[in-house]
Amino acid sequence: MCDETTHDALRKLPTTRQLLLAWALLMALTVGTMLAGKVTSAATLGLVWTVTLLAITWAKARTILLVYLNLRAAPGHWRSGFGATLAVLLVLLLGIYAFGYLALMPKC
Repeated sequence: MCDETTHDALRKLPTTRQLLLAWALLMALTVGTMLAGKVTSAATLGLVWTVTLLAITWAKARTILLVYLNLRAAPGHWRSGFGATLAVLLVLLLGIYAFGYLALMPKC
């Protein structure tokens, strides 16, 4: 049957309401990604729109980590470790994009 540790583990799981709210947030952020990414245009985004896309990406990844992977119930060092890793990856991506964008910009 169920012992006390099983009950504690089940209490830490996200509720159906939390999962549905997270899903709705992810859908809204996906629409935001489509708008910020100018999916119907062939033009380059530029740095401002790229930063916007990376911010949306951060919010989506954080939602998935905290709600769907239930990282909110994990010890603090796990949350901060995953958060720091996510931040480093996004800053690295921004740096790579900015370097390429600025290097390829026409010099007038």
